[in-house]
Amino acid sequence: MRSMSRLAILCFAVAVLVAPVTAQQRAGEQGVLSNSGRLLLSYSSELVPVQINTIHNWVLHVELSTGEVVENAQISLAGGMTEHDHGLPTAPRMTRYLGDGDYLMEGVRFHMNGRWVVTVQVDYGELSDSVVFELEI
Repeated sequence: MRSMSRLAILCFAVAVLVAPVTAQQRAGEQGVLSNSGRLLLSYSSELVPVQINTIHNWVLHVELSTGEVVENAQISLAGGMTEHDHGLPTAPRMTRYLGDGDYLMEGVRFHMNGRWVVTVQVDYGELSDSVVFELEI
């Protein structure tokens, strides 16, 4: 499972500063279904590979499970290491909607190697849903 998580990180990771991820860059990524199954989320990191103790940004791509992009949602990100009983050392936040279902999340940092769980909460219209990403850093 841990090697699968590392592989997933490498597949998702595309160098992005603040521009939206292009359809060509996203073509090989796998998304993760939300808890309700209504949303499909994927992410890319500006750090390739993701390293400890480096603040960086992610671009989250949010779409309905039917393939339609989700626009103008409110997104929050939280996470931690359940095995160590602590959260992220920073408070990442969505700073901008980039269009085409892409959202800029700034201030992501992992301060230890190991298994991390990142929960993304998506609120759109009257609906609310979440996705959990598991990463091995």
